[in-house]
Amino acid sequence: MERETAIMKFREETAGKMQAYRIQMGQHLLERAEQLERIVKQTMGELGKRMVLQQKEYVSFLYFSLLKTDLANRNYQFLLHAMNHQWYLDEEPLEVYISAGDLFEPLDSLWDELIEESRPYMGVINQYDIRSMIFDELKQIDSAISQILRYRLRDWEKKGIFTGVTLAPYWLLKWGEYRDQTEIIIQTDRVVKEKHIWREEIRGAVHKPETLVFSYWYQGEYEQSQLDKLDMKFIVFEESRLHNLQFTECNMEGSRFTNNHLSGCCFENCNLWAADFSGCTFDQVSFTGSELTGAVFPAESVPFLNLAPEQLQVVLLKREEG
Repeated sequence: MERETAIMKFREETAGKMQAYRIQMGQHLLERAEQLERIVKQTMGELGKRMVLQQKEYVSFLYFSLLKTDLANRNYQFLLHAMNHQWYLDEEPLEVYISAGDLFEPLDSLWDELIEESRPYMGVINQYDIRSMIFDELKQIDSAISQILRYRLRDWEKKGIFTGVTLAPYWLLKWGEYRDQTEIIIQTDRVVKEKHIWREEIRGAVHKPETLVFSYWYQGEYEQSQLDKLDMKFIVFEESRLHNLQFTECNMEGSRFTNNHLSGCCFENCNLWAADFSGCTFDQVSFTGSELTGAVFPAESVPFLNLAPEQLQVVLLKREEG
């Protein structure tokens, strides 16, 4: 049997097994969301110690990844690569390794099963082919971990995730393949931006849809804007005043509105799945037709928001600490 034909046949024969594994792996990671958060916190604790030893002033870029060289040896551990504002030009980057524990058990079992399934091919399907199939699964794993951690780490300050690590006003945490495809988990930009920057970003988003994804707006005043059908996933407004902002059919999944005052704002038919309005105050704000599943609101504010009965059934109420 020709090698190309054998590889195609092998992949067809194992397609069902691969699909079952993907479902299992996704559930496996979901069940270990707390463990993933703990891994990040432990790694940051070790990073803080190394920053002191190396006398590193601060870090801006934090990258978690699983190195393929480790995976090839079935050594399941994560690498944290930490750099200052110079990014990959940082002359003294820091590296921290931490065990992944049992996070990769389904992948490890799949590996053994694929080796067993390949035996009838008498070496035509080799270790390289099996490893290539395993490597193909990494992007899905990274994406699943990223999605879980975006929500687990939203309260990173309250949870003390980065205690001991000196961070720049602008910093980000990403997860993915080392120096390759990565996904943002957290992006923080605690630098006050002028009003004209907000207007410029809105105009730019019309032609470059990802402009406002993960964007960060800190201690600003943003007003009199019409935002239609924009991609604004995981956008953050922190300690700001929002006045007469009209959001229509915008995707604002996972957005955060932390300690803001919103007045005269309208969220019409928007996707606000798991949005967080902790610490916000509202004055004449509407959420007509918006998806609010898992959205967090201060409990005392909800009676005044005129939410529809179906919206009230799916929001989460947070009692603010007095």
